[in-house]
Formats: sequence, C-alpha cells, structure tokens
Amino acid sequence: MLNNRGPRYKRSKLERAINRDVFWCVVVLLFLCFFCAIGSGIWLSDYNKLTENTNLVPFIAFGNLDQYSPLYQGFIVFWTYVIIFQAVIPLPLYVSVEFVKLGQIYFMSQDNEFYHEESDRKLECRALNITEDLGQLQYIFSDKTGTLTENIMEFKSCTIGGVDYPHLPGRVQEFFLLMAVCNTVVVSHHPHEDNAGHIGGGDQPLDRYLRLSQSSLQSRNKTRSVGSISSTDLRDGGATPIQSEGSIASSSMLSDMSSRTRYEAESPDELALVKAANTYGCRLVKRSHDTVIVWLPAEGEVELEILHILPFDSVRKRMSIILRHPISKEITLYTKGADSAILSILSKKYKEDEELKLQVEDTVKHITSYAMRGLRTLCMAKKILDPDEYKMWLIERQETETSMEERENLLLNSCCKIESDLDLLGATGIEDKLQSGVPQAIDKLRQAGIKVWVLTGDKQETAIQIAYACKLFTKTQEIIILNAHTKEEAGDLLKHHTEQISKDFKSSIRSRNQGHDVDLREYALVIDGKTLTFALSEEFDAHFLALCKKCKSVVCCRATPIQKGSVVKLVKERLKQMTLAIGDGANDVSMIQTADIGVGISGQEGMQAVMASDFSIAQFRFLERLILVHGHWNYSRLARFAAYMFYKNLITVFILFWFQLFSGFSGSLMIDSLYLMLQHVLFTAFPPVINAVLDKDISAEYLLRNPQLYTPCQKGETYTPWTFLVITIDSLYQSLIIYFIPHFTYQDSYVGIWEFGTTICICMILVIYLHLVIETSSWVWIQWLFLIVSFILFWMFAIIFNAIFVTFDHPSNPYWVMEHTISQAIHSCLTVITCVLALLPR
Repeated sequence: MLNNRGPRYKRSKLERAINRDVFWCVVVLLFLCFFCAIGSGIWLSDYNKLTENTNLVPFIAFGNLDQYSPLYQGFIVFWTYVIIFQAVIPLPLYVSVEFVKLGQIYFMSQDNEFYHEESDRKLECRALNITEDLGQLQYIFSDKTGTLTENIMEFKSCTIGGVDYPHLPGRVQEFFLLMAVCNTVVVSHHPHEDNAGHIGGGDQPLDRYLRLSQSSLQSRNKTRSVGSISSTDLRDGGATPIQSEGSIASSSMLSDMSSRTRYEAESPDELALVKAANTYGCRLVKRSHDTVIVWLPAEGEVELEILHILPFDSVRKRMSIILRHPISKEITLYTKGADSAILSILSKKYKEDEELKLQVEDTVKHITSYAMRGLRTLCMAKKILDPDEYKMWLIERQETETSMEERENLLLNSCCKIESDLDLLGATGIEDKLQSGVPQAIDKLRQAGIKVWVLTGDKQETAIQIAYACKLFTKTQEIIILNAHTKEEAGDLLKHHTEQISKDFKSSIRSRNQGHDVDLREYALVIDGKTLTFALSEEFDAHFLALCKKCKSVVCCRATPIQKGSVVKLVKERLKQMTLAIGDGANDVSMIQTADIGVGISGQEGMQAVMASDFSIAQFRFLERLILVHGHWNYSRLARFAAYMFYKNLITVFILFWFQLFSGFSGSLMIDSLYLMLQHVLFTAFPPVINAVLDKDISAEYLLRNPQLYTPCQKGETYTPWTFLVITIDSLYQSLIIYFIPHFTYQDSYVGIWEFGTTICICMILVIYLHLVIETSSWVWIQWLFLIVSFILFWMFAIIFNAIFVTFDHPSNPYWVMEHTISQAIHSCLTVITCVLALLPR
C-alpha cells in the first residue's frame, strides 16, 4: 500500500456553496440588527421630554433615567435583535443535510440495478458527505485492466526465438477429445501408440501448436528445460483469494498428477501464464519460501532452489527470480516485464550478431501484432550467472537491504545491476476481454458532457485498440500520438499540436461562415509514460492541459501510479473541474485518493482500491447509473433542499422584521416565541427532509435514455451564486404579502396583537407547506404521510396549547387565542387570500 496516502476529508462543491450563502445570511442578520438598532435610537430620540415623564416611552421599564439614552438603548436593542433574527442563519440545515445524505446513501445501496450476481456484490457507499458531487462531474479518469476489462486473462499467443506460436487450446482439446471417445478402443494398463493417427498436414496454427509441444518434450538439455519451465514459473505469485482450476489439457497429459490443480496468483496475468505452461506440459507442482518444484515432460519433478526474488516495481517495470539447478548447480536469472523494460537491457550481441538482431526484430513485430489485437504483452529473458559474480552481488544486496539512507535508490540500482546483458527468450500475448456494457457506458457518459481519460500501464498499441473497442475513440477522430525521447522534443510536440488544432478549428469556422457544410474535426490524444513525465513538468504542464482540453478523449499509456495521481491532480487544481477516478488495483490508489470522488471496483486484484475509495461497484457499467441517475437525483434534491431551508428561515425573519416598523423597534413580537422555536424543529422540519431523500424530478429510465439531461447539474444550474438572491427576493415578496394583508385588514379594529400574530403564523406555516408541495416533482405515500402529520401536529399543538392557561412566557398569554381566531370568518378569508397571493408567482 505504498500508493496509499491515507484518507483525506472531502467537502462537496454544493456544501462549499452553502457555506458561502450562510455568510450572506450573516450579512442579512447584521443589516437587520443594525437597521433596527438605529431605528430604535431615532425613535427614542423623538421623546424630548424623556426626563420629565418616562411614561411617554412605551416598552421601557422604569429605573435609572440615564440608561435610557437613544445611543445606549440602540446598543441594547442591537443584541436583542441578534437573538430575535438569529433564525436567519439556518443552523438546522447542516444537521438536516446529514440526515438527507444518510437517506440517499441507504436507497443507493438498496438499488438492485447495482447488483452483480457473479461476485454477489452491490454498490457500497463508503463516503457520507459527497453524494451530490456525483451530479457535477466533468472528468472521469479510469484504469484499463480490471476496470474496463474483465481482468480474466487467457493466454493467446507467444513468440519464442522470433517464431510466433498461436495458442489454440480449445480447438486442440476438442480434436484430441474426439480421438479419445469416437472409437472402439478398450482401456488398458499399458500405453498404446497408434502412429496411424498421426496428422501430417493440417492447418498452420495447429502445426505450430504441435511443434511447440514437441519442442518441450524433445528437449533433453537440463539448462534449456529449466529455462523453459522457470520462465513460465515466474508467473506464479503469492497467495491471494483469486483461485482457478488447472487446464484440462494438462490433466490429460500428466496422468501421474492429480486431475485437478488449484493455483493462487497475485494477478490474473500470472495465473494465465501458469495455466498456459501447464497446457504445454510444464507444470508448477509446489512452491515454498526457498524452493519451487516443477514437472518437466522430459525429466519429471525437478526441485529448484530459489536464491533471490526481485519484485516488480513501477520504475523497472519488471520482476526477476534467481534459481539454482539441483544437479548442475547452474545459477540462472529469469526476468519478465514490459517489452521496453526487457529489450533495453539485452546483451550487446543482439546488436552485433545479424541472426540475433533479426530475432529481436521478429519478436518486436510479434509484440506489436499482439498489441494491435488488444492483447497484453510481456517479454521474457534470462541470464546465466557466474557463481563469483552472484556472490559479489549478493553481498552488495544484503548491505543495501540493511541501509538506512537512500535505501530505495540503492535497491533499485542493485536490481538494475544484476538485470543486465540478458538473453531474449520470447514474449507472450494475453487477452483480457472488455466487461459487458463498457462501450455503452462510456458512450452515455460522453453524451452527458463528461470527458473520459484512460490511464493505463499497458503498451501503447494495446491501449489504442482497447480505446476503440470501448468507444472511447471513434473512426471519425484524428488520433494524436505523442512519443518523445527528450524534454525539448516533448515541448515542441505539445506546442505544435496545440497550434495545429487551433488553426484547423479556425479554418472550419471560417468555412462554415462562408456557407460550406464542414464538420468540426474531433481529436483524441495518446501519450506514453516517458513523454507524460516531460508533459507533467512545470515547464510544459500548461501546454499539456491546453492540448488535452482540445481533445475529446485522452489515453495515457505506460503510466506509473504516481503519474496517474499527478494527472488527476493537475486537472483538478489547474482546471478547477470536478473529477472522478475509478480503478481496481493497488496501482490505482493514488489517483483514487487524489480525485474529488474515488470509485473502487471489487475485482480480481484485491481490495486496496475499494478500501481507498468513496464508492465501490462491481462493474464499470454501473458507473453509468451511479452518475447519470443517482448523481443527478442527489445533486438536484440537495440543491433544492438547501434553497428551501434558506427560504424557510428568511421568510420567518422578514415577517418579524416588518412588525418592528410598527412597534417602535422595541424588539417585541406578535407571534408567540414557542411557535417560532418549534417551527423549524417540529412543524416544518420533516417534510423537506423526506422530499430531499425521495423526490425524483425525472425518472431513472428517462435519465438513462437522455444523458444530456445531466448537463444542467454538471454546470451547477440548480444552485448558482445567484440562487440566494432569488431566494431572498422570493422570501421578501411572500413575507410582505403574509404580513401586510392581515395588517391592513385588521387596521383600526379591536383585534389584539396575539390574534393578529396567530393569523400571520397560520398563513406563514401554510405558505411554507404549499411552497414545498409546488416544488415537489414526484410523490410517494411516505411524503404525503409526513406532510399531513406535520400539518395536523401544528394544529393540535396550537389548539391544545391555547386551551391551557400558560403564563411562563410573560407578557405572552395565548389562552384561547387560537380557538377564538379560527372561529372568525375574516380569519379564514384572510388565510385563503394571503396564501394564494403569496404563491401566485409560482
């Protein structure tokens, strides 16, 4: 877990916008408090004879007259209004948002569309605070192996000594199965050889398959036998939960072995190669810490001593094992890795000897051919070590392993020292098929306006073929391939292609303006690991981003885990875009943790990616529903919920503010404080939370059929910097209607302040409920239930509370006020008219 930087706190984009608007709520609070404090001072200053008769000033208790100066009273009233108007800051919003996200995560986890039957896994939400960010993504960074592909490897081809050997086990097995059962032969205890069944002709692939099998059977040289076995044996890894059965072909050829063998490997690549070796008669029997037992067709079981294992790393891009033969005591180094990592460290004789040079050229052609077919390629090489050379290297290695300073660099140099002057054995091609639904998912995500980048460690040709297969690249796109050997060359290529695309775009626009029907050309970028290193430098990263922005798709091949994280970080920080990274292995942990949202696929390579992620899915195709459906719903719901919570608080405060204009800025209220306290805690708390969890503005089926509907959420159009201003204006309008219609209706009447306030309170609660009803897009029974129960709860509390004589909140005395108010016909008319006019613009 060297790529794991530890968890970091993630705060959603919408949450940051809410925090910004809370600041504006504080500004509104301070404005209202200062306005009322100044108004109170001005109002008190009109009483010139204050020292002669304090009875002229209402709402002020008797006492020391020096305390009643306008300035002092303004200061006191300011803090009074801070307490009265503090409800404008929606403190319940933060608590409610957590409940909303918890509910959203629950229903996401219960969505059966995410269930993968083969792995028996569903969506797992590991982060509780960024669900709405799924609805605002602009970039997706994806690994290839195990993420876009099944990560179930099947050995397809190999090249040995410059000769290509296609691997057709299914066809050969069926042929020999027919020979075994379609006859009248009886079973005997002695082997029977029937040369009459020998096939002299046959097609070329089958002939090569037989030659490859015969070459391993006829080889008697012990060194060559060990070489052929050990190169495949390198594919066997440590124990992980991944299990597979041995090849049927090997079971039939090796009758003295158990008919079924179980292998465990660190990666599917190694498992595929061990099974392929098994098919050709080279069987891995047992492995321990210091020995490995293999079955050789010519020798039977051979126990080889493991002297040292040099593990794979992203810098060397290869792994090696050093073995000693039990009889000849010959020490051999076997190495496997990327073609670029192996071919560059071959012996000098491969450049001097024409025959060996031709062998390398043929091998490179075959590797390129495999890659063009979308196969994953690996090179194999070996080296016979002199015992004295090995002893000297071993002493240096042991000193390096115990070193405390620059240990990693010393270990790297030690590996590179022994891994030199190798003899080329050959290369392999392994097929890793695409997961079902990947092309459709990528196509839908691109239609939604999301840019998809693939960051892979595979060979360039393999990555390009997979990009075409998964519809990341299209035939109409022009592919830009960047392969630079120097930093200057990389910079020139970046600048050249950026300028060329700009010229082509201007030319196309000019042709369109002249009336020509010209389609704008689309571009896709492919960049290898070495060039990517130059492109990510401070000198050229701006040019790299400029070129990437002009391309529809980007593929970074031969990328290391650190480079993957650096690419994600560059886009996130420089372009200020919302990013998602998805992968399945430990090499994807860096980019998963760097991105705004990390998605782990629980596949064949362990749980490292899942443990570092925010969401876990079983297949890449589930990403389509996660983003286009749940991402849209979560963002839309939370955005409207936050706006509603701000509205609910603002309208209450504005109604109280209008009353201060007619009460001498005294800080008195016309609504009982108990109603104001319970309004946000009980009366109007639950319906908006339930709506934010269950409301669906658009059905899932329609969202999947029309990916372009994701774009408004992606651009943040539901909750913009202007949303708070619109909410404030809406709240001002509704508060004016709710307050002044009863005010002018009851003017010059004998209605008391509590009856007047009760009417306003009822209108306010009803308008808040009806506002929510209008904003709701879809209804289920539980939404109606909470809305009706909340409404009934308000009325029951008001009637029961007013039927009891309560004096704890002096000077308030709400006894029988509600019963008297609702019995008046004018109250009912006022309520209906006020609610209609307040909600008329909606």
